Amino acid sequence: METLTLSLRIVEPMMFRGPGEFDPLAKGTYSRANTLTMPSPSTIAGTLATYCISRLNKPVPKDDDWIGRYLNVLGADVEIRGPLIFLGDKAMVEDRATNGLLDMEGVKKKSEILYALLTKKPSSIEELDEEDLAEGPSPIEMKREARVGIMLELRGSMNKIAREGFLYSAEYIDYSQLASRGPPRPKLEIAAEVSGSIAEELSSAQGAPVKLGGESRVAFLSFRMGSMIPDEAKRALGWAEMERGALALYLISPALFKGGKPIREFVMEWADGKGCEFLGMAGGSEPLGAGFELGDGRRKPIYSSLKPGSIIFLKGDLGLEGTPLGGGLGEASQLGYGSFLAIPVGAR
Repeated sequence: METLTLSLRIVEPMMFRGPGEFDPLAKGTYSRANTLTMPSPSTIAGTLATYCISRLNKPVPKDDDWIGRYLNVLGADVEIRGPLIFLGDKAMVEDRATNGLLDMEGVKKKSEILYALLTKKPSSIEELDEEDLAEGPSPIEMKREARVGIMLELRGSMNKIAREGFLYSAEYIDYSQLASRGPPRPKLEIAAEVSGSIAEELSSAQGAPVKLGGESRVAFLSFRMGSMIPDEAKRALGWAEMERGALALYLISPALFKGGKPIREFVMEWADGKGCEFLGMAGGSEPLGAGFELGDGRRKPIYSSLKPGSIIFLKGDLGLEGTPLGGGLGEASQLGYGSFLAIPVGAR
């Protein structure tokens, strides 16, 4: 199956909307929009679907199910994995426990520390405190900036009338601070892997400026054939040692679950379906909406979720065929939710 890397080159501060309302009518006289560190899989899949509709003449989807709408455009066999952020060739992923980024060395170190704790006190690995991770990697903290505005009564004319009392602030994530950590004039991009029949259609597609995230921020979308995981990242994760150890699956995007039972049970069932032995897990959970359906003006469903930066430990063969990047965990996994990096830890 063809694999293609989708690249979104970042050229300005971005807003990737976090949970919650951004509406003065809902919140009163002051409304605030917070930003996530990384775009959600829905944001990336939506940007790609919009490109396919406008540039490849794909039909506008009409499925009642929000996941089906994406698949109607991208194909029933599409598989999206990601996202990662790249500064030149240096790869980083989100750690939502700290609202920062970890490079591949940090991901490896965090996984090994948690695995060591798992072997010592497996019953409490899900209830870690700060002392447990005192020797862990230091995340790259991301700078955020807030801009304050006021709601307008009228738009689209030369006269702009402010609506009294309706203030709002919009928060943006500024990736430019990462430039000091890379080579001179580094290329800064958010990337995801795409496979399936759509990857072949996009293999010769031209790059284009696109709207990404909230407030119609601009990024440059392009495509290149092959995996987005460079050999340097594989070496940092210890991928060559895969046959020696148990696996730590570091979530790089939220894993969604429909609810009705503990997330641990969903994960155990998934591992069992893969023929793997579940060893334990560490991380945070939260209710999470899958975004907003602009076409219909309605919200997508809310799920239970396992946060990016959570780690699942197991033994077994996931059949990743030479790449540390995998997925398939939870709902909407074809669109990139439940993506992970597999890291060898410990001994069998």
